[in-house]
Amino acid sequence: MNNWAGDITIGLGWVYYDGPVGHTEFHQHYAVQICFPFSCPLQIETQGQILNAKGILVIGSNISHRLSAASQTAKILYIDPSLFRKGHERLGAGGVEMLKLSSAQSTALEQTLATNPASRTTEFGVQLTQLIWPTCSDQAVVPSIDPRIAGSLEEIDAAEDLGITLDQVARAAGLSTGRFRHLFSAQIGMPLKSYLLWRKLHRAIQSLASDSSLTRAAHIAGFADSAHLSRTFKRTFGLSPNDLNRRANVTTRKNTS
Repeated sequence: MNNWAGDITIGLGWVYYDGPVGHTEFHQHYAVQICFPFSCPLQIETQGQILNAKGILVIGSNISHRLSAASQTAKILYIDPSLFRKGHERLGAGGVEMLKLSSAQSTALEQTLATNPASRTTEFGVQLTQLIWPTCSDQAVVPSIDPRIAGSLEEIDAAEDLGITLDQVARAAGLSTGRFRHLFSAQIGMPLKSYLLWRKLHRAIQSLASDSSLTRAAHIAGFADSAHLSRTFKRTFGLSPNDLNRRANVTTRKNTS
């Protein structure tokens, strides 16, 4: 399984992977998983069917599945379901959908996927969902962000310890807890708790890719211990942190609004 040595781009509530993949056991995770076109079909098994995906395959949050892809490359987006609630809701009870795109959508998607990792913005993951589900993606970042929220984001990104609470961040922003919760979700597209989790995972991935030990990565990212990091990592991405090859190329796209 330790084959995941491709390019990783990390954004606001999403992680995009492009490169070699390995076989996984049955698992389920919080992030919605979107597999994009590749050179040959990617075999995905759910508890009820086997899919040889030649096009775009969407696997909903907490849907049990496994990947059978020895010695194969793939393009996979892991995205927080809160960033496209309408699209996630339309998956239905089965939680899996094979998408058919128009020629215009396919062309736009190919161009977007071909973007140089260094040129991708913090909205890249959401842009991909908007291309495949034009009416279903929620806006992740508004053009003009409230300075109190912008200040909170800067403080969070600069903090050594991400174990901070909603009350602490709201108080620092000069807002009531209820007002801050509403404003943060409206402008960032996800609750503070989800945002903090993604920031922790970002730090963990960066640390692991730079050849840190699992224990050190957990400490740097703000997890209780390596076991806590491993559980959270697998629940989010369906992989053990040890499956991330140390040769993986990691790019982080931060919010610049």
